[in-house]
Amino acid sequence: MKTIRFLLILSCFLEAVACSPKRTWSDDPQVAAVEQLCERLLPRQSKSIYFTIEPADEEFYALETEDGRLHISGSSVNALARGLGDYLRDWCHIGVTWFVRDKVQEPRRLPSVEGRVQRRALLDKRFFLNYCTYGYSLPWWKWEDWERLIDWMALHGVTLALANTGQESVWLETWQEFGLSEEQIRSYFTGPAYLPWHRMTNIDHWQGPLPQSWLDGQLALQKKIIARENSLGISPILGSFTGHVPAALKEKYPKAQIERLNRWSSFDQAYSAWYLNPADSLFRIIQSTFLEKQKEAFGGDCHIYGADLFNEVNPPSWEPSYLSEAARLTYDALRENDPEAIWLQMSWLFWHKRNMWTPERIEAYIKPVPKDRLIMLDYFCENVEIYRQTDNFYGQDFIWSYLGNFGGATMMAGNFEDISMKLDRVYADAPDECVGIGCTLEGLDVNPIMYEYVLDRAWERLGDDASWIERYADCHSGKSDEHVRKAWKIVCEKVQKQKSGHVVSQIPARPRLDGQAKWNIPSSAYSNLDLLDAWGELLQADGCQTPEYRFDCVNWARQCLDNYFTELYAGLREDYAAGDLEGVSAKGARMMEILRDVDKLVASDAYFLMGKWISDARLWGTTEVEKNYYETNARMLLTCWGEKGKILNDYANRDWNGLIGTYYLPRWEKFITGLSESLRSGEPFDEAAFLAWCSDFEWEWAHSFSKMPSKPVGNPCRLSRALYEKYKEYIRA
Repeated sequence: MKTIRFLLILSCFLEAVACSPKRTWSDDPQVAAVEQLCERLLPRQSKSIYFTIEPADEEFYALETEDGRLHISGSSVNALARGLGDYLRDWCHIGVTWFVRDKVQEPRRLPSVEGRVQRRALLDKRFFLNYCTYGYSLPWWKWEDWERLIDWMALHGVTLALANTGQESVWLETWQEFGLSEEQIRSYFTGPAYLPWHRMTNIDHWQGPLPQSWLDGQLALQKKIIARENSLGISPILGSFTGHVPAALKEKYPKAQIERLNRWSSFDQAYSAWYLNPADSLFRIIQSTFLEKQKEAFGGDCHIYGADLFNEVNPPSWEPSYLSEAARLTYDALRENDPEAIWLQMSWLFWHKRNMWTPERIEAYIKPVPKDRLIMLDYFCENVEIYRQTDNFYGQDFIWSYLGNFGGATMMAGNFEDISMKLDRVYADAPDECVGIGCTLEGLDVNPIMYEYVLDRAWERLGDDASWIERYADCHSGKSDEHVRKAWKIVCEKVQKQKSGHVVSQIPARPRLDGQAKWNIPSSAYSNLDLLDAWGELLQADGCQTPEYRFDCVNWARQCLDNYFTELYAGLREDYAAGDLEGVSAKGARMMEILRDVDKLVASDAYFLMGKWISDARLWGTTEVEKNYYETNARMLLTCWGEKGKILNDYANRDWNGLIGTYYLPRWEKFITGLSESLRSGEPFDEAAFLAWCSDFEWEWAHSFSKMPSKPVGNPCRLSRALYEKYKEYIRA
């Protein structure tokens, strides 16, 4: 009887769904796009929100409640989306993360807006992403992942975004036009996770050839990305020809001015890129062919092109006249094929080789491009503002950008107060040349607060920094909770003092007697006791169940325990130097305990799962061989990075479940055991032998295929609370 009753209820429900009218969208495509965005996030409440476009001289949005419905008006689809995002944050206390797995906590009713609240954009260019993000975070994403990220960008008012997916398919067709075989071209490309550095003219071939299934899948994905971004007022920034060519092209065109660039980083010469001089007539032909095929593939609505000629490599000549000519000819080739073309150029190369890029050379390189046709991306402004060293880029337009992290490392960082000051300053110092604000994060790291704050500052302020932090805290707790507010106040005022860079976590460090692992330099920017206080305050919140709150419970605990681990590591080395076996044994045992506890803790949140990273990679494979290929590619990037034992090892280190338990922990266990045995035997610790063992172990691990959890295990809040109670007195001691 119960089964029959259930089937009758189900039948009635399905009939009601089938008979219910389908949602109709506005005839205005801009309004329709934001209506669909709203329904994706708020399937129940979206019908109580309506949008209207109101043309205006300045970009704005306005919120008001009319007859029980929320009315969002604005000057553009992007402004409407930003208005919706601010409403969700400030009135509903709702967060929308950039991960589709985090379900939006839809409110039971929509809070009313008193009167009309209006907000004006200060800058119309709001930039997001980094070439490297496509390696450190995005390489394995499917459309559903991208759909949420694009929604997140729209809700935060992003109007410019790098769109690098799928361009290898265009290059395949392009190089075939010049007589190269499919095999030659696919071998010229790197493996998927390394494509950013191939696109930036750093390396060729590494972990290639690319499977054809990858090229086909990425091409289809890019078409969806571009269509959705355009619909929401986000201009995709596409690639262009910068002179980077396959080595095989020189065989086809022996008289062309093609030469090999210098070795990049620690890679062997065999992986170095080849460069075609823009003065060669072949340059314009290749540019024309590529841009035409790119237009055929992705449409003709994109007019901003990323072009970075000498990123982290030496140009064929440092003569200012050569640099000037190379830039002018590169721009001319763009303009001939697209009269509306705008060149977007990173300023990173000027900082990376700052001893070579003198003011004279910088000016020679950027001045030949006409005003309003070049946008300099001031790439790493929290550390160095190139605009202040170059007279506002000698009058060229620029975007002030916050980088935030290298390699997607899991380190709480970002000096909130310093960034606020610098944003105030750029508005005052460069009112004409600063045309935008952006975020150039290398990976989607553990500090989303910094990126949300930077993008928010592109609009006129709704309050001071203190009130912004309170609104952000409310968004993470899903309500106004004094404990969460106090916790975030401590973090922003006392903990968020560390500038971004490779001052990162110590758990992923390769152990050394001097503690100087290249990419893991311990932070001393704040007291771990302050983070402990914030963590304890966070755990006192009542009934918080948002994805953001659960993430904070894991992330803050992870960081606090990692900091404590760092202190023990320093003490371990001191005890070893003093010949204190008991101290080495005690501290070593505690360090191993922390590693196991943190590995279990981070297993409770999907962000921190190496197993998910690998699983996502394998999903791109159409055969077992391809699946294994993608897994090796995914493992390599986060561990060995490049060739065995070279300096990029551990660059993209992370406190992730699976990585800790199967990769970092065995290294620490070997190291700690070796120190203890050294003191017992009276023989010096053979560090050279240990490091050689590490190199072999790491290489073998990167080429293995063991399974790891790809879905969260455990309750993050309970685990965090248990670890707080377990370690709080140790940390305070």
